[in-house]
Amino acid sequence: MYRVLYQFDPIAVATTRPAQMWRSIDSRLPKDIARAETGPRVLWRREDESTIQVQYPTRPKPAWLLPGTRAFPQVVDMHVLLASLAQGQVWVFDLAAQPVHRVSKPSHPTGHVDQRVPAGQWLTAKDAEGTSRASRSGFRVLHLAEQNTLRRGSTTMPSLTRIRGILEVEDTQALRVALEEGMGRGKTQGAGMLSLTYPPRKLRRPRAAGNPTRRAPATP
Repeated sequence: MYRVLYQFDPIAVATTRPAQMWRSIDSRLPKDIARAETGPRVLWRREDESTIQVQYPTRPKPAWLLPGTRAFPQVVDMHVLLASLAQGQVWVFDLAAQPVHRVSKPSHPTGHVDQRVPAGQWLTAKDAEGTSRASRSGFRVLHLAEQNTLRRGSTTMPSLTRIRGILEVEDTQALRVALEEGMGRGKTQGAGMLSLTYPPRKLRRPRAAGNPTRRAPATP
């Protein structure tokens, strides 16, 4: 799995609709890569006014890369991160998502409606089986930072929220799947990509003796 950072002129990013961005990404990929139903998938996210990040299941070929960038794209190999995950680690996470819950409405033509909810509830509220989206994705939320609305909702472009916080790893395999396949809905609309970065030093403890992962943070 690889992630590529593209730097564009701000006006180019601001005037490109999510559907247009996805078509630009998708049109350059083989169909078995773009439409994969299992395993690592293609994801993308707008990072700021001039930066787009795209996740590719395999090392991207030159023909897959988006044109019109201001500099050569930065390619990050995610396999080192995936291999270093361990239970009990603490990470800062970043996620653009559509925080909605599906509510049953027998009178509705489709039998349900999507109800927008706070980001914390979207991540931690338990379902009928007693599990939350966070726990199914292999982590528990330790802290949520202030959330930002990235895009106002409409019938054609559902609203997106930038969710940042601190998590603790509970299930490494489930977390790998969340990183590879994304979380929630709207993946072609720029949602679902989960990113992990090292937390502030004050949140880390010295690693346990014999731990071969030098940089792996532990619980506070």
